[in-house]
Amino acid sequence: MTLIFLHGSGCTSIVWQQQLSAFKNSIALDFPGHPEGDALNSVNELAQWLLRYIDKNNLSDVVLIGHSLGSAIAMQAAILGCRELKGLVLIGAGARLKVIPQLLSGLSDLVEKDGGVPDYLLASNQKIEEPLRTKINEGIKRNGAHVMLQDFTACDNFDVMEHLAGIDIPVQVIVGDKDQMTPMKYATFLADQLPQASLDVIENSSHMVFAEKADTVNQLITSYLAKL
Repeated sequence: MTLIFLHGSGCTSIVWQQQLSAFKNSIALDFPGHPEGDALNSVNELAQWLLRYIDKNNLSDVVLIGHSLGSAIAMQAAILGCRELKGLVLIGAGARLKVIPQLLSGLSDLVEKDGGVPDYLLASNQKIEEPLRTKINEGIKRNGAHVMLQDFTACDNFDVMEHLAGIDIPVQVIVGDKDQMTPMKYATFLADQLPQASLDVIENSSHMVFAEKADTVNQLITSYLAKL
């Protein structure tokens, strides 16, 4: 199997450092514009880009492991009918990923003023131990507010609630019980609606649960892979 890790909004592949060291045959991708190239405008475009990557590299028995925006891309890739997909691991996920309007407008103002990413947008990373936290935050700041705005806009427009029944492959859903960006009710809905899904809730963890509790999440992924 080949594991492909897909990061969340505004981030880079560095977020998966603790997973790449734990799993063989694993790849963590940087989405276009993160920071190289031009950022894409929708989850569907990102999923199409991912499918081209899989095809170009002749990958098979692929398991997509996505966080937040990355989980949306993973689901969209499955809906598009990628034959090479063997399973999905969805972390901090939702069938819809609506973003509060104040966040989008605030980012729009920053982009217009050519401002950087403010510290309050890095608050969800506070529980991640150093030095990984600093590496993640540096990557977000390097990508810039315009990339974060495009990513959050893509999330805001994402909605596959009516298409979940078409994702008929094994899915592992993982969520932190303190996740405020993609709360537990999102994960529960996914687990209830996806034909072959299981749900694990990690206690005392927030949106970046895979980085905060890497050992726990890695054990869950290992158990999931063993069943495929």
